[in-house]
Amino acid sequence: MNISAILFDIGGVLIELDGLPSLAKLLNSQQSHDEIYKKWMASPAVIAHETGQLSSDAFAEQIVKELNIDLSPDAFMANFATWIVGTFPNTFDLLEAIPSTLTVAALSNTSAAHWVHVESTGLTNQLDHLFLSHEIGYLKPDHQAFQAAIDGLQLPAEEIIFFDDNIDNVHAANTFGLKSHQVFNPAQAKQVLNQYGLLSI
Repeated sequence: MNISAILFDIGGVLIELDGLPSLAKLLNSQQSHDEIYKKWMASPAVIAHETGQLSSDAFAEQIVKELNIDLSPDAFMANFATWIVGTFPNTFDLLEAIPSTLTVAALSNTSAAHWVHVESTGLTNQLDHLFLSHEIGYLKPDHQAFQAAIDGLQLPAEEIIFFDDNIDNVHAANTFGLKSHQVFNPAQAKQVLNQYGLLSI
């Protein structure tokens, strides 16, 4: 089996998030995290912001109105920043165990506002390519998002392993022929990569 690249989702795989619990509190909602996630991802303001079509200021103004959040736009953005907790404890151990012969990349639904906090962790220094929704203009599970990553990596889809915490994204990636796996942290990703015999430790 010829594997040339590993493509990671960021949030929920390499970066720990507190987004859904935080949003549930802001909405004073008893809905499941899955229901809250679907509501968030269906938001026109979220879609526009995470595809780079809406500035952070405009996003903040629109989202507090759209979801009836009892915060000022500035206060919401301060809360929004806390949704990025930081890297998981073993994120860097995993990335450093991947042989240099493999390309390591990320395909992430994210925003410029959140990406600043991801960058501050030093994670991007470990990644060869970044395919970020607010830069490529597409959100997973849209096929255009996966096509952008495959085109950018310039590799056959079957030579790419893809990790994501969202099962819809995993299913979408499978339709492209990527070797896709649902994982929720670096430890689970490590187990999968060990099954492929790819890690140096």
